[in-house]
Amino acid sequence: MSASTNSTHSGVYQGFEDMLEFFNLSRKQCPKGVRIKRNRGTIQLDITNDPETGGRKQRGCNCQFTSEGIRRAVDKAWLVHKSLEGQFQSVSEWLDWYKAAILDESKTPLENDLITYRQVFKEMEDDYFNGVHRNTKRKRSRDIASDIRTFQDCFLGVFNKVTDWDAYVTWEGIKEALYSPLQNGDSPVGSKTFRDRYYRLRQVAERADCKKALEKMEKINPTQTVFAESQSVDLDTLLGLLDKERNTDYENPRERQARDGWCWVSAMCALYGLRPSEIAAVQNLNKAVKIDGITFPAISDPNNLELVLVIGEFTYFGSSTKTGQRLAIPMSKDKALIDRLGIHNVCLPITTSNHPNGFNSNHRLWLNRHNWGITQTYAFRHLANQLGEMNGIPQEIRARSFGHSVAVNDGKYKKRRNLATELGILTRHQRQPLPLEMAKQTLLNHGIDPESPEMKTGLRLIYRLDD
Repeated sequence: MSASTNSTHSGVYQGFEDMLEFFNLSRKQCPKGVRIKRNRGTIQLDITNDPETGGRKQRGCNCQFTSEGIRRAVDKAWLVHKSLEGQFQSVSEWLDWYKAAILDESKTPLENDLITYRQVFKEMEDDYFNGVHRNTKRKRSRDIASDIRTFQDCFLGVFNKVTDWDAYVTWEGIKEALYSPLQNGDSPVGSKTFRDRYYRLRQVAERADCKKALEKMEKINPTQTVFAESQSVDLDTLLGLLDKERNTDYENPRERQARDGWCWVSAMCALYGLRPSEIAAVQNLNKAVKIDGITFPAISDPNNLELVLVIGEFTYFGSSTKTGQRLAIPMSKDKALIDRLGIHNVCLPITTSNHPNGFNSNHRLWLNRHNWGITQTYAFRHLANQLGEMNGIPQEIRARSFGHSVAVNDGKYKKRRNLATELGILTRHQRQPLPLEMAKQTLLNHGIDPESPEMKTGLRLIYRLDD
């Protein structure tokens, strides 16, 4: 983890100028309403709302103007700040506490339980890496690139919005981090970034038991209201792009290899609904694999009509997949479509970087360079979901194949619909399997007796009826 520093010094302050610099820097660590003030060779606490006077008052704190005295004075300022939050019922009770806790440390009745951002961040980091993967329950590791990347994205990006890690956790510090502008300078309110910051910083406040921050955050609505425009693509457009690329003569062999690889990846994403990097974890691309006594033929085998993918837990470059090992099925078994997509012509791009996002980034970069008009590769995944719906694959099966819940499929995926594919879903309903009673009526309409022995047997097999 990175950390901000309070001084260019190593922590030893000898000369008066060094001491004065350290003192001025330390004043910034004091809480609002209780500051440290130099009084010749000693330090006093400058209390804005003193319980005894009702106004500003300077009180001694039994600290000398030394580096150690300055550090102790800052700690005492925080103790006084906390004591003013309503824990005492009378002024006299507070004065007795002040004499014991601040002026005579040997009788200090309160423990300094204040905690810095750095301490909280270290606890959260350790808890994350001591935990398990949310979906696979695999133990997280600092040696796995995707675990490190997730920590950086979900935690460190928020932590780094705090300007001084060695300061105590306060509402002011959390507020500054929460409302820090986005990279483009816009306010974060309403964005996914604001929502993520809110819940992460709330964890910080809870761990530090910062009651003021928790009270303030209780009144904030972190709901995301600003969304990026979701891209989509229909099947005909995708097939046209693939045809155009594959019919383009690239003189450079490396360009041809990249073309073949990223076109094939795009086709696989559209047929199976894969996250691009999951393709780099498929175990039966060029060879059959046997698991639990079941043999799964290679995808490159032209006689493989089922085309079931075996997705492993890790990619070839060492990154873990989001859902661990699972099986995935194509959202269409139309042989003409599979041939046109070139699914059997396995051409897996090799990304040399072990960065967990390297494969996906290279895919997007290639799409941009070749003017596909698609910068969100999830557009292919959403196309697959609509293809599956068009071909009558139940939502539960689609969700399981995609590696997410039915709720996600029903929510997020139905929000990103392509009108051309949507039209296909609506107009091809007549090609879907008929309910049993409607099937019997259709047979009657065509002069076929559904109660004949042959038809009863056929219907029983098709609809899996009891004898």
